[in-house]
Amino acid sequence: MMEVTLQASPISSLQAVQTALNPRAIAILGASDDLVKWGGSMLNLLRKFHWDGAIYPVNPRATMVQGLKSYPSVSAIGQAVDVALIAVPQERTEAAFEDCAAAGVKVILMVTSQFAESGPEGALLQERLLAIAGRAGMRVIGPNCMGYFHSHANMNLLNSQALMRNEVLVKGEIALISQSGALAGAMLSRAYDLGTGFSICVSLGNQADLEVSDFLEYAINDEHSKVIALYVEGIRDGARFLTLLSQARAAGKPVLIVKAGRTALGQIAVQSHTASLAGEYRVFESVVKAAGAVLVDDFLELVAQAAAWTRLPAPSGPQVAVMSGSGGGGAVASDLVGETGLQAATLGPETIQSLLPLMPESGARLPFDLGAIPGPMRASDPQWLRKVMDTMLTDPDVGAGLFLMTTMPEMVQAADTVVEINRGNRKPMAFVNAAGSAGAEAGARLKEAGLVNFANIKEALGYLRNRLAWQTWVPPEVVPADTTSAAAIEKVAATLAPGLITEHETKRLLAAAGIPVTHGDVAVSADQAIQIAGSIGYPVVMKLVSAQISHKSDVGGVVLGVADDASVRRHFQALQEATNKVPGAVFEGALVQQQARADAEVLVGTKWDAQFGPMLMIGIGGTLVELLQDTALLPAKADANAIRHAIKGLRLFPLLDGYRGKPKVKLEAVVDVALRFGRLATQLGERLAECEANPVMVSGDQVIVADARAVVWNAP
Repeated sequence: MMEVTLQASPISSLQAVQTALNPRAIAILGASDDLVKWGGSMLNLLRKFHWDGAIYPVNPRATMVQGLKSYPSVSAIGQAVDVALIAVPQERTEAAFEDCAAAGVKVILMVTSQFAESGPEGALLQERLLAIAGRAGMRVIGPNCMGYFHSHANMNLLNSQALMRNEVLVKGEIALISQSGALAGAMLSRAYDLGTGFSICVSLGNQADLEVSDFLEYAINDEHSKVIALYVEGIRDGARFLTLLSQARAAGKPVLIVKAGRTALGQIAVQSHTASLAGEYRVFESVVKAAGAVLVDDFLELVAQAAAWTRLPAPSGPQVAVMSGSGGGGAVASDLVGETGLQAATLGPETIQSLLPLMPESGARLPFDLGAIPGPMRASDPQWLRKVMDTMLTDPDVGAGLFLMTTMPEMVQAADTVVEINRGNRKPMAFVNAAGSAGAEAGARLKEAGLVNFANIKEALGYLRNRLAWQTWVPPEVVPADTTSAAAIEKVAATLAPGLITEHETKRLLAAAGIPVTHGDVAVSADQAIQIAGSIGYPVVMKLVSAQISHKSDVGGVVLGVADDASVRRHFQALQEATNKVPGAVFEGALVQQQARADAEVLVGTKWDAQFGPMLMIGIGGTLVELLQDTALLPAKADANAIRHAIKGLRLFPLLDGYRGKPKVKLEAVVDVALRFGRLATQLGERLAECEANPVMVSGDQVIVADARAVVWNAP
């Protein structure tokens, strides 16, 4: 075993990324003349784009590789090496790491697979490699990745068919950071099809050491990177990731993200692919949107949106002027505009008057059907279509345009006009090529101009929606602390035993936070229950108390409208018997409490997320909450404006807003209760694993928690 040369200290993550992307010397372990092998193809690709640094092939069985002098080991090179690409079989990786450590390599790019993603044995080997790197102060990219490139330095260490088929390393303004190497290659190919490139393109695989956030930090500070596109499967440090998203926002750089693992099946696939912990997608969605980032559904759409972001003007509003060579196409696109959350634009009277010299009055409307305009009128002026589009986009009630090109005679001219419009107008005209191969020449015109051929209507509208949302995003306000309730919360929290706590204990905690709760107490006998009911005043509600039964109504453990002493005695006995429906459940008594009335019921709750901290949930409550699935998730630190917006976005919000003559609830009272839940979750942190109040009874401006439960941890 070689003796490892120890560095004074490992280089920082940012220094490592800067070194990896801007190296002076690269060694390739496993270099080969065989271009089918990774060491052969990656050496070939490194040389292909005329990088001007030093290249050292390492192959103990060859003296020359691809016309370059080869070395038996990295240590034998005798020169400083910034980056070592390891493309050797798994069983030789430990020796390769020891060699790099002895030679003082700064960064290792590990493309070899079958480590943590393959199971326990692979994970142990990965840990041994990291230990070697740690002792030597080396940093590691990968394993199980396909490499990276820095186009503005002509430096390529990415093994991709897209690069093998391309003669130049196209320079671009998009920083692509991907956990998947294969998807990075697919996205690179889509970018080239669109006529754009990446500033950097990085695949990270298992993220054993350097991770998404390390390269995100670099991209935020990189002058060549104007837009940042991420494909992520798992985030190592949630707090750091969100901080960097905020920094990107402050730097004026949009971050577009595709997150894998949105469903249970997707999460299983992610874990088997890169050994990442996917986490709950709704939490991820909530926190990244709150930080001002943009979520995209599809990795190919991610590329199209990022490319459009660098080339198209920004929309001025949500109203989209749909134009097409087909009446049917315009109708379909208009439907999709509304379904996407945008608005189908209409033209104002002044705009219509401006269009009358160019077309019949019947054609001067949206969606605009180019095919409905007589051919001689279109042919009378070479600038006719340009004038029409300019006039429509100038309408103050139009925020953006969408041109859907179907198979039509003037496809190339239409494409040229869209190019001119985007160069000379402050509003974008998104171009969708629905003509397939018949529209190839028109599409080529867009590509030559560096503009995006959107693949379909939804892709174009997704870009417009996300671009507009990014522009109109408002940073959250800091929710002021309530020192009085903070002290009361700590006092109650100190008395709670770890685990699932009863409704009565949960309400004590909520009351300490200033949250209105129904009054009541736990009775361990029928006589005591009668006494409590008498002090509250009839009618009352009686509820089963058992640590083993959380959904009391499922076993008949909730009785409403108990009107007298005899009823209390009878129901107390019934609640005792209901406990027997759950094997092992222990009857601890009956909670006797005031009965609240409601015009509507909502749910408010909190949850501690291991990656991103405390979360706040709000939705339509009652016994059907799990069936309705009508809830919104926010960071617990969400401000009143974000909570208000989330409530109004619920599908069943009309139930709170006077639906069919029902009284309107006072929205601000609900917002205030949600804010207090958020403060409670933020203060207790991981000590409050989860807390749910359902139903929260809302009647006019009165809001009161009728039922609640919580799980607390004895955490520091």
